[in-house]
Amino acid sequence: MIIITNNPMVKEKINQASLLSFIDGSYGEVLVEVKQQIIEKHVVLLSHPLSGSIKPNETYYKTIFVTETTSQYIDIESLEYIESAIAVYEKFIKNKQRPNWSLAVLKDFAFVDFYIAQSTLDRMEVLR
Repeated sequence: MIIITNNPMVKEKINQASLLSFIDGSYGEVLVEVKQQIIEKHVVLLSHPLSGSIKPNETYYKTIFVTETTSQYIDIESLEYIESAIAVYEKFIKNKQRPNWSLAVLKDFAFVDFYIAQSTLDRMEVLR
């Protein structure tokens, strides 16, 4: 399993370096990285790219779980999910730009994304 995130709290607290791909960028850049890995490395989504019911323009951080495979083929379902998530992200960002959030608000967003990520890991019963 690989954790793809731009959340520094996830990077700090889930410090399984071999499992973590940290993106120094936006929510949208995380989605693009996941798409790239689906296409180039044939990874498969383990978590939905829009999990958490938080609109893409209402948070800055995103954590997505994928798994490596030995397949030589692209997982079409994963590709369709990530492309749909990118379209939703672009729609929300176009319609309502994010405000210039304070550090305190960004920390809250990081905590919410971390909590969702940790809950996902707990449900998958890994990293215990």
